[in-house]
Amino acid sequence: MNATRDRLLVVDDDLVQRVLIGKIGAKLGYDTVVASSYEAATELLTRDTFEVMALDLSLGERDGVELLRFVAERDLREMSIVIISGCDDRIMKATRRVVNGLKLSLGGCLTKPLDLNRLRSALELPQRSPPVTTSATPSLQITPERILRGLADHEFFVEFQPKIGLQTGKVVGAEALARWRTPEFGMISPLVFIPIAEESGLMREVTDRVLSSAMSQGRKLIERTPGFTVAVNISGSLMSDLTLPDRIEEILRRENVAPSSLTVEITETSAMADVDRANDILVRLRIKNIGTAIDDFGTGYSSLAALARLPFSELKIDQSFIKGCESDDDMMKIVDASVALAKAFNMKVVAEGVESLEALEIIRRIGCDVAQGFFFAPSLRRSSAERWISQRNSLVEEQAAAAALPQRGGPGLTAFAN
Repeated sequence: MNATRDRLLVVDDDLVQRVLIGKIGAKLGYDTVVASSYEAATELLTRDTFEVMALDLSLGERDGVELLRFVAERDLREMSIVIISGCDDRIMKATRRVVNGLKLSLGGCLTKPLDLNRLRSALELPQRSPPVTTSATPSLQITPERILRGLADHEFFVEFQPKIGLQTGKVVGAEALARWRTPEFGMISPLVFIPIAEESGLMREVTDRVLSSAMSQGRKLIERTPGFTVAVNISGSLMSDLTLPDRIEEILRRENVAPSSLTVEITETSAMADVDRANDILVRLRIKNIGTAIDDFGTGYSSLAALARLPFSELKIDQSFIKGCESDDDMMKIVDASVALAKAFNMKVVAEGVESLEALEIIRRIGCDVAQGFFFAPSLRRSSAERWISQRNSLVEEQAAAAALPQRGGPGLTAFAN
């Protein structure tokens, strides 16, 4: 603990539990303050600073979620919060999501009766990383005119994030991600320039440039690896543009890339905004032998309708479900059900946001076909992507050949993880 003593706020309407938590806090070196109600807690939080708060979700007439909302409104995001409740496991998991959604710091979620060792561990402050400073200057300076100049000066390009086939461990494709580097600002995030392009009606120009770049730069990857596909995101604002299939076909013809080597990714929300037009566009793309993927599946409000009504060939499970499936049974059920639905519609299943061996083993076990994420590789410039893909596929082939030798046996698929 610090020489000045960190402060612990215990919010609980149960006297016995307040005393118990307070004693453990004192042993850990905290200056402990208690509050028996929502009102008492908000008064203390308004005038004092606390490093840790232990919060029972049941507070009589008010509840702990209301207090969490108060903490977020006052921007007390540095305070570590330990949730305590007698509620069932599903409610506790949902409460974790509330805390994450409010962007608060969660020290732990403990169920009653309290395990004192777990309580002690949860109350101990984690090592804090220094705050990361960010500047909003680029977003203030980026104008539609600057985007047009960037397009004219060829400042936009793509990076490739490899996609791994889970049956073989080989790289079977890549997602092309839009990038923009400027002389004055350096790299500008798509989170900055895409909304500006959307609002100013420039998404057609940006998309055409990104698609052309993806096909011209990805052609070597496609030529070297049989069946290799490049995926490109298509803005929702273009899903009412009936000329889109012809423009995509013309770009493929110009870049000398086979239509089957391209997959266009469309979010379910944008696809369902105007179902009839989206269906028109998707059917024409499929007729031209271009793959179509429903992206961020499960994050919108019409997932089942999108699958039933629109001719997608691929389903991408959103990373928010993949990242949560290791420790959250509810997320696991969503991933499992999504795979089953995709298979029922004869669709390929891609899991995005794979960041751990545990997540990889889960998605492989339940039948995902392809995975991408930082566990394998981040997005890479073309030359780096070519080297990475070549090295990985060579290693996979060597290991497969070694595994085929009777006297040696061989590694399981986990050897191909990264």
